[in-house]
Amino acid sequence: MKHVVMGLFLALAVVGCGGTKDDDGGSDDPGTKTEGLCSASKACPSGQFCFNGLCAIGCQSNANCAADQYCDLEDTGMPAAFCKNKKAGTCSSNSQCLSNQICIEGLCSLKPPENPPSCNPNTSDFKDGCDTYSVCLDPDDQGNQKPYCASFAPCPEDGVCPTGLGGAVCNDGYLANKGRFCMQGLCRENSNCPSSWNCVKPFSGAVLGFCSPGTMGMPCAENSQCKSGQCFSAPGMMGACM
Repeated sequence: MKHVVMGLFLALAVVGCGGTKDDDGGSDDPGTKTEGLCSASKACPSGQFCFNGLCAIGCQSNANCAADQYCDLEDTGMPAAFCKNKKAGTCSSNSQCLSNQICIEGLCSLKPPENPPSCNPNTSDFKDGCDTYSVCLDPDDQGNQKPYCASFAPCPEDGVCPTGLGGAVCNDGYLANKGRFCMQGLCRENSNCPSSWNCVKPFSGAVLGFCSPGTMGMPCAENSQCKSGQCFSAPGMMGACM
């Protein structure tokens, strides 16, 4: 999985460098409202807010969320806000995640469905057929397996994703049409990577890069980023440690 995710986001970096919610501006779409009634003296359940006397799915402030959640008003991937966990779940095994999650590279992520929907990994605008917190991945890039929607953990309240096993950075508008989730294996700076790893940019001026441990075959842009002290690359471009 690690190599698949890194391979996918390499393409994303070059090209570009789980819940539902309602419109916090007051959408009157009846399909987004619940049957619950509300008022100044009757609050809605956590994860909902009061709109025109009816409880609507989503949030307008942290007060609409549970104590361990926050209202993500900065999520540009959706037209409104909804409640997310204040902290991203870290893990070393599936048993440390919720029953509907699996452990991927040190972060708890939503399990893929048994019959995943079809999706298109070759899109420039990321309207790939997956939901806001999933990205369409091609398992081997050879057509031997069907592409699938891989889910990722939503960003925590402070926007700083846990580094996990291979680093992660929050998608703050980097991927169009996607929400704020932790992009595993990617980085903006070294602090997004595990200790002693480097954030390697694919080319000069790139906003995002890859977390690299500096071992043989891993990404590098200069000799100092390799344990061997030797990086084979063209000037200004990403190469591989020798």
